[in-house]
Amino acid sequence: MFLRIRSHYREMAKELSLHGLPPSLKAVSASRVVIPISGVHRGIVDAVDFARGMSNNVTAVYVELEPGEADDIRKKWTGLWPDVPLVVLQSPYRSIIQPILDFLDETDIQHNDGQQAAVIVPEFVPAKWWQSLMHNQTAWLLKAALLYHRRVGGFPRVIIDVPYYLRK
Repeated sequence: MFLRIRSHYREMAKELSLHGLPPSLKAVSASRVVIPISGVHRGIVDAVDFARGMSNNVTAVYVELEPGEADDIRKKWTGLWPDVPLVVLQSPYRSIIQPILDFLDETDIQHNDGQQAAVIVPEFVPAKWWQSLMHNQTAWLLKAALLYHRRVGGFPRVIIDVPYYLRK
């Protein structure tokens, strides 16, 4: 068992080694940025500001679970950030994760630019540890899905968590 563990660590070291592959010193161009939102509230303001500071190519994505609920979101969004497009995805099966993954795959294929699609995940942090058991399950599931999702077209994604700390 110890030999297998040792072998595993050696294989990881080989795969992570820079030997034979000089690091690129070329500056990376601004990424495409996608912000999945659950609504328009204080918890997403810092994420939108961070995204806009990072790139001029920012898109917010809202998954509509019930028909018509996105109308209010669109009005609030365009009132606050008219220069940032909001894409509303339909989800007839009340799934939030799969429509976002499908959207990211489609936009990677459409752009075909070799850039990384950065996903900024706004997440509020409750004041008490036990409150987190009731919140942010969707954010956790989304981050796990993004991390392990097999990318179509081979474009890697950067996942950035932007916390908003609740006081009570």
